[in-house]
Amino acid sequence: MEQAVTLKLKLHEPTKAKREMYQLMADRVTEFANRYLSLPKKERPRTSKEAAGISDSLPAAVLNQAIRDIRAKKKAKRFKRLWPTFNNQNFRVEREFSRDGRAVWKVSFPALEKRVGVPVAVAPYQERYLNLLLEGRARQGVARLVRRGGDWYVHLSLAVATGRRQGPEKVMGVDLGMVDLLVASVEGRTLFFSGGELAYVRRRYARLRRKLQKAGANRALKRLGDKEHRWVTDVNHKVSRRLVEFAVAHGVTKIRMEDLTGARWVFPQGREQRKDHGRSLQYWPYYQLQKFIEYKAALVGIEVEYVRPDLTSLTCSRCGETVKSRPKGRWFRCPRCGREKHVDVNAADNIAQAVSGLAT
Repeated sequence: MEQAVTLKLKLHEPTKAKREMYQLMADRVTEFANRYLSLPKKERPRTSKEAAGISDSLPAAVLNQAIRDIRAKKKAKRFKRLWPTFNNQNFRVEREFSRDGRAVWKVSFPALEKRVGVPVAVAPYQERYLNLLLEGRARQGVARLVRRGGDWYVHLSLAVATGRRQGPEKVMGVDLGMVDLLVASVEGRTLFFSGGELAYVRRRYARLRRKLQKAGANRALKRLGDKEHRWVTDVNHKVSRRLVEFAVAHGVTKIRMEDLTGARWVFPQGREQRKDHGRSLQYWPYYQLQKFIEYKAALVGIEVEYVRPDLTSLTCSRCGETVKSRPKGRWFRCPRCGREKHVDVNAADNIAQAVSGLAT
């Protein structure tokens, strides 16, 4: 089995001349894409040789890949931006070693006048994947040259070979909530991610949105939305990565989470809050978080299963006694066996045990 991964590698301090060249390439690719779409379907070029007549100077490899990208977006009528893309035959990842033994990573790709080699900043977790690529345990896909703000990145896609972890089955339950974003539990070991600071940041974004809406600052409003989206995605990446590292450290072979398909969060007082101006994590993208956990777990051979959420918050994880309503506080007290446990840890343990059954 293989798992798709995209690495966002930042180009390390490119010169002004190179930044201008990357921008010119991006502009030319976008202009070519829109000229291509303006033509009748029968007249649209299929090769770089045919495309040269309607494009400013671009490497043949870039033009060929641009045609593939355009044709893949069948409903596109116009491109605001189409970034230069390279396939695995003309994009290379290279590794050198400095005098102190540190790995120095570079990428090379065809540019306007000649092939260029550029150093990239690589995080430790990204280095693991790049080493797999050089060792032949990952397949290289396309690479896209992208600008974010004033920085340039290469988005490199990889297909990484995966396999199940060996050893006796050990299941970890994961509970998602509005007070604690995530609580994981495996055989008495727990991992908490508090939602307090995240809710505070959401409130701050909500206040800024309301001010910008009143002022009619639509461009600033869009930039703010993009910034919040990037922040949320970054948080979900970091939380999912830490969770999977915790699972590996404790020998987990399977992660179980609640199937939240069609779920609506209900506040403890039993009334759904219609206007949640960032006061809770009610509208946090839990689905995205679960998908990040899924693919990161697959990369280290951990299976992911989903369970029905029905009784996970109402059942004692020790004796199986079920209560009628969720505890108001943060502790679950069993009326039968007297066991006290944090309400989210109790739910995570019930999820691990799949007390309501596996989701279909």
